[in-house]
Amino acid sequence: MLIKIIFMKQISKLILASMAFMVVFSACNKTDNLTKVDALPVYQLGVSPVLASSVATVAPTIADSNNAIINFTWTNPKYSNDSSTTRYILEIDSTGKNFTNKNSKTVIGALNTALTGRELNGMLLNLGFRLGVSQSIDVRLISSYNNNNERYTSNGLKIMVTPFADPSV
Repeated sequence: MLIKIIFMKQISKLILASMAFMVVFSACNKTDNLTKVDALPVYQLGVSPVLASSVATVAPTIADSNNAIINFTWTNPKYSNDSSTTRYILEIDSTGKNFTNKNSKTVIGALNTALTGRELNGMLLNLGFRLGVSQSIDVRLISSYNNNNERYTSNGLKIMVTPFADPSV
C-alpha cells in the first residue's frame, strides 16, 4: 500500500508539472506594440477656391426682387472630408473697405449660390449705398470645414452695382 501512495504522489506531480508546462507554452501570442507601428492616415491640405461671377455689372429693379440676378460659382477646395459638409461664406463689402463692414451669405456643400434682387439690394442698403447711384463692391469667398477649421480665402471680385428703392425695406 505504501508503494501505491508513493506512486500516486509521483503521478500527481508529473501531471501537475505537465499541465504547468502546457499553460506556460500555450499562452497567447501578443504583438509587441512598441516595435509594430501602423502608418497614420495622411490628410492633404485644401486649396483656395477660385470665385467667379455671372456678371460684372448689375442694376436690379423692383421687378427683379424674387429673381436670381447674380450667380456665383467656385472651385472645390479639396478638403479631406465629404464635400457636402464644407462651409462657404460669401462676403460682400464696399470696395476698399477690406471687408470690415461686410454682409455675408453662408452655403453648405454647394459650389454655387445666387442672389436675388431683394437679397443684393438689402446688402447694398446695409452698406449705405445711395439709391440709383452705380458703385462698386468687393466680393470674396471663405471656405472651411463645417467647424470653421482650415479656412481659405478665394480671389476677390469687383462688381459694379446700383441699388433700387425697395418699399419693403
